[in-house]
Amino acid sequence: MAYVALDLETTGLNPETDEIIEVGAIRFDETGVLDTYHTLVNPDRHLEYRIEMLTGIPNADLAGAPHFGSVALEVESFIGMDALVGQNPAFDLAFLARKGVQTFGPAYDTYELAGLLLPDLREHSLAAIADHLRVTFVDRHRALADAEAAMRVFVALRQRLLDSPPDVIAEAERLAGASDWPLRHLFREAAALRPRGPGDGEREGVVHGFVRTPGHAGEGPSLSKLRVVTQPDEPARMMTSGVARAAIEGFEERPQQVEMARAVAEAIAEGGQLLVEAGTGVGKSLAYLVPSMLHASRNGARTVVSTNTINLQEQLIAQDIPVARRLLAEAGIGEEALRVAQLKGRRNYVCLLRWAAARRAGMLPADEARMLVRLLFWFGHTETGDRAELNLRRDDDAAWGRLAAHEGNCLSMQCAYVRDGSCFLFRAKKRAEAAHVLVVNHALLLSDVATGGNVLPEYQHLVVDEAHHLEEEATDQFGFSASESEVRDWLEALHVRVGRDREGGLAGSVLQATRASQQAVGAGPQLQKLARVLAKSAGQAREAAPAFFLRLQTFGQQHSSASGDYEDRIMITRGIRVQPDWADVEAQWYELEERLAEAAGIVDEVRAMLSQVNPTDVLDREALLAETSELCEAGERLREGLSRIIGHEDRDTICWLTLGRRGGAPSLASAPLSVAEKLRDELFNPKESAVLTSATLTTEGSFRYIRHRLGLEDARELALGSPFDFRSSTLILAPEDMPEPDQPGYAAAVQSALIELVTASEGRALALFTSHSALNTAYRGVKRPLEEQQILVLAQGVDGSAKQLLSTLRESPRTLVLGAASFWEGVDISGEALSLLVITRLPFSVPSDPVFQARAELFDEPFEQYALPQAILRFKQGFGRLIRRKTDRGVVVVLDRRLRSRAYGEAFLRSLPACTLREVPLRELQGETSAWLAVTSEARTT
Repeated sequence: MAYVALDLETTGLNPETDEIIEVGAIRFDETGVLDTYHTLVNPDRHLEYRIEMLTGIPNADLAGAPHFGSVALEVESFIGMDALVGQNPAFDLAFLARKGVQTFGPAYDTYELAGLLLPDLREHSLAAIADHLRVTFVDRHRALADAEAAMRVFVALRQRLLDSPPDVIAEAERLAGASDWPLRHLFREAAALRPRGPGDGEREGVVHGFVRTPGHAGEGPSLSKLRVVTQPDEPARMMTSGVARAAIEGFEERPQQVEMARAVAEAIAEGGQLLVEAGTGVGKSLAYLVPSMLHASRNGARTVVSTNTINLQEQLIAQDIPVARRLLAEAGIGEEALRVAQLKGRRNYVCLLRWAAARRAGMLPADEARMLVRLLFWFGHTETGDRAELNLRRDDDAAWGRLAAHEGNCLSMQCAYVRDGSCFLFRAKKRAEAAHVLVVNHALLLSDVATGGNVLPEYQHLVVDEAHHLEEEATDQFGFSASESEVRDWLEALHVRVGRDREGGLAGSVLQATRASQQAVGAGPQLQKLARVLAKSAGQAREAAPAFFLRLQTFGQQHSSASGDYEDRIMITRGIRVQPDWADVEAQWYELEERLAEAAGIVDEVRAMLSQVNPTDVLDREALLAETSELCEAGERLREGLSRIIGHEDRDTICWLTLGRRGGAPSLASAPLSVAEKLRDELFNPKESAVLTSATLTTEGSFRYIRHRLGLEDARELALGSPFDFRSSTLILAPEDMPEPDQPGYAAAVQSALIELVTASEGRALALFTSHSALNTAYRGVKRPLEEQQILVLAQGVDGSAKQLLSTLRESPRTLVLGAASFWEGVDISGEALSLLVITRLPFSVPSDPVFQARAELFDEPFEQYALPQAILRFKQGFGRLIRRKTDRGVVVVLDRRLRSRAYGEAFLRSLPACTLREVPLRELQGETSAWLAVTSEARTT
């Protein structure tokens, strides 16, 4: 069997508008390389600096190269009928097809193959896969070198496939063969080379053929009858004595960390709530973990630690908790006395019941076959069933969603996988129940509140890290939103026609599950009849839905004030509800609601009948019953949520209509006017202690704003500054002649300033924007001038994901990254790779946002009491991107004149650490930046 490894270098990512600039190909088989092909290609255009830098191909080398038309037949002939191998070969094939080159063999994607066979690998770029497999890969982003790397990676992965258990290979070949997925040919080849023998399915350490045997979670912590109080000074002593030096490599004593640990220990011992602002470098994670873990281990009390981001959760599990364990071990508390677990939302765990049912399907879509096979190989490695281990792409979400654990009572002991303990969600719940310290995210924490405590095991103590996000997350969790696509998705989950002769959705599943029944009477025929009725009802509702959303869109367009390039949010107030055309919206909704209610009623009938039939009479009855229960609950949430928005006015609820850009698809949403009371009464007060911490909780040194937003009026408070010397490390520049954001010339001044500043810093820069529109305008204005100076300019939403952009900034310092919302926090680049931070505009909320607008009306002084503190907290988060380590040094430039021209600007500055501040003309920004950063360069050279 011969293969051809192929790679193209191109001027960009769009085959319709970009050109090929290099082709590299290698024909090979099991014995080695058979032939090679390489050529540069003249694209008849000047390469952007970004492409020139990425590939190392200068424009001069392309001038004398052939045009692709003259080599197209050579390329097609070289590939021939052989299987194509590459990293994301669909990209290369799209460019070849655009140029008229035909390929006939299957295409094997090394990215996909690595995802199957290296499930523990966190990154699946060609370089990362090559490094993991110890494949030499030096001249990256050159076509022939990339093709060679893809070849060597493929050979190594193919061998791994052949080394897999024969029963796994056989099942992969069967599943892939039920689809048009190109890798089915490779699995067929592997199955022929490694045929399954009589005893190959009987492997030790697995259940249900492929899943690792579950381990014992341990017994849950038992509350001690005699409370053992941890003295506040005990964790403090552990962090200052030889214990810490013995447990932590490179230990550095931090007075602020010790003070925080003491305060957390006091809160746990005495009860109540504590707010702690801990500046960058304090080490707050260890400061709350050590006292929490001490108390939990001694008293059998459970502490829940909640974070907003996955990154911080992973950091806690992988780094901070092991360090805290070592501290406790030095103090004589062994690992057996303290169990730690992480729990995520249900849909993060694969459902074995759904997986088993999907395996028995006839024909499969390629994405579902890919997911089933990926899980098949993964089951031999995973103990958690957590999707985070799989490094899935967004394109995989739909396939994962069909196989993930679902809402409802899916942990019923009627499920065989729950009964034998192999269910991954059941395992996760058991580990959570056995844990002294349970790490969750804000969404799961708040869904536990929303469901009355049905999500998390009982716990006595709570730590909320990244607490500045809690109100926003509570607004989402306690709110509701729905669009036409969500209504359509629910209806298609009830019934959809797939192709000419196949039916999908619940109705299709019921028909397929009951076809084996030969009885003339009984459950089978009754269920089949009900499935037909459900299919008809879902179809009628699907026909009614567009009319309602079209009416909603028309109403929105008539009452919209936004320009075409922005989405518009229209608050549904009493004034809106008395408009004559709102009655038309209501009338159209009642018609759709009647159809939805009818379909939901039939689903409930299916559920009732399934719950009564003999499991042997209906194939995969348990999976069907679980799916039906979930659809019942999802339909009720959807119908009730829309009905509350359209037909009911509630002064404690904010409702709004969103129109997409240019009057596009509408959606409806609602949110509580305030979450403070619910958080206070249902989250904080029932706990013995609650500690909320973040680097940004105060404005101008006061916790007043966050107390009010979260219902923590009686909480104790502690504000800890950073141990870093910001006055000597950080220069803040405020240009005195900068136009204000609403004045003519502001956008041009931003671009001019960026060019001069980034030239002075030689890249190493991040610019933060409050809107994508402003970001894109600046990107177009600064890209060419800076890239002419060989400084790469990358923009969020244009040049790749946030992860890719930040990785480039770390690896290639002569880079400017332009970022919006998600870049204001969570960016952690230490050292000189980030030396310049530009904040283009003070981050005030959009005044017309319905949630902001409604909540602002609750204040006597809405700007001073609500808008300003909210903007200051975001500003502090953005400022915190620059100085991440004690040795960091850099410049922050605020290109918003209001920082100095308005009285409230001082509030922003007073909320920051004491830095060196200079107000200078725009023309002096470049010199000031160069001079400040030169100190860093001098220190490095000496």
